Amino acid sequence: MTLTVSTDLSVNTSPTQVEEKLQDKQKALRDSIEKGEPQIFGVAQIVIGLLIISYSIPLLSTEITMILNFGVPWWSGLTFVISGSAGIAVEKYATLKVSVCLAVSAVTIIISVIALIMYYADIAFNPPTKCHMGSRQMCDHQYYATHFSTGLKATISMVSVVQTAISSAFTAILYNQRRNFTGYAVNISLEKYFII
Repeated sequence: MTLTVSTDLSVNTSPTQVEEKLQDKQKALRDSIEKGEPQIFGVAQIVIGLLIISYSIPLLSTEITMILNFGVPWWSGLTFVISGSAGIAVEKYATLKVSVCLAVSAVTIIISVIALIMYYADIAFNPPTKCHMGSRQMCDHQYYATHFSTGLKATISMVSVVQTAISSAFTAILYNQRRNFTGYAVNISLEKYFII
């Protein structure tokens, strides 16, 4: 901040050239983040998280497997909802929450990959059973239950793949925007020390 004293001894304050540059760059950061539409990414992540949770409810009526024992659909879906909420929040507070949203998105990618591995391992260890004809020339109950369970797990895993792609794209956008701003902020800090 620059202080100027006029001849009538009134004091005026005005931002320095460096502070004006920093304010302009913060506005540019906010505008560039808004171009990336974090709110759209956030809403998509919330919807996908809720889809995963709702699709997993019918799994409770099937055989209890590794997926249900570890609660994979619920903690992965909840993580997606939290990541989406962070994406929506960064829309309002771009300069304050970019790092937090970036960290949450990165954690979401890791959790999504772990969930995918667990889904595919569960499908491999619990394959659908073969049809054993009953008295009515229909397959037994176990045949339909295991095919239903495998189909749901495959569907949820595909939705998780979409979530991983969305989180990866959003993380890349946030990282690029933050990196561009961080480099500028370091230059501004150096200018403050050498311009006076």
